[in-house]
Amino acid sequence: MENKTISLANNVAQHGDAVECPSCGHHDTGSFCSSCGSPLQHKRISLKSLIGSIIDFFYDIETNYVYTFKGLLFRPANFIARYIRGERNESYIPFKYFFLNLSINFFVYTKFGIANLTDSALDVEVDQLVQLKSDIVFEQLIDDYGSFFSLIIIPVYVLCSRILFPKSKYNLAEMATAITFMMGQLMLLEIAINLISVVFPDFYSFSRVLVMMAEFGILFILAHKLMKDKWYHAMWKSVLTLAVIFLVMRSVLMGTQEILACMYDN
Repeated sequence: MENKTISLANNVAQHGDAVECPSCGHHDTGSFCSSCGSPLQHKRISLKSLIGSIIDFFYDIETNYVYTFKGLLFRPANFIARYIRGERNESYIPFKYFFLNLSINFFVYTKFGIANLTDSALDVEVDQLVQLKSDIVFEQLIDDYGSFFSLIIIPVYVLCSRILFPKSKYNLAEMATAITFMMGQLMLLEIAINLISVVFPDFYSFSRVLVMMAEFGILFILAHKLMKDKWYHAMWKSVLTLAVIFLVMRSVLMGTQEILACMYDN
């Protein structure tokens, strides 16, 4: 078996020809680079390894992803606490879980033109005629990349949690892990809302209300179940955190619009 894994570089080196080290670029002979010590190997990508990586991806989706989804759906605080304690073999990585769901949501949002469900073609054309160029660019930016602005929630939540829960046993990275998992779950809710809106366009008008309620629910669960705070304290802390997140998001969007105005309208 070992003979089958001998690198191409080693085979060439046996004939006295120098090969380039894949790590530092130094040309050398033998099994190891005399400059950095790295193995002089050149492992080819085979059809078998390529198919194996595809199978591993779907196996990961089928097992780890489903396990994470169920854990966050039924007992989110318990699932997150166990993940932080080190029970991670069967779980999806939090940022991987979030970005995968975010990507799916982004695809659905752009594929079905969710932002234009309540606007007629005439209204859009009139708006573009009377709008400043910066406003049009800003709307296009929000349509294309608006979901990525949700990443701002992570540092804002961590900062608020550190202030509101000074005696928490969780550090900053663990708080970020908790909110990232829950945001990944929130993306699944938004996917469902967007798909329903495609079938029933009038439903889109209530989507922001549902998402805001879900955001509050996420903050409350983390405060009450994960941080072990009393429900009435968890209630006002969740409201305060949500208000801070809203103000920060609004400030970032307004700042972005001002920058675009300076770029396109002057």
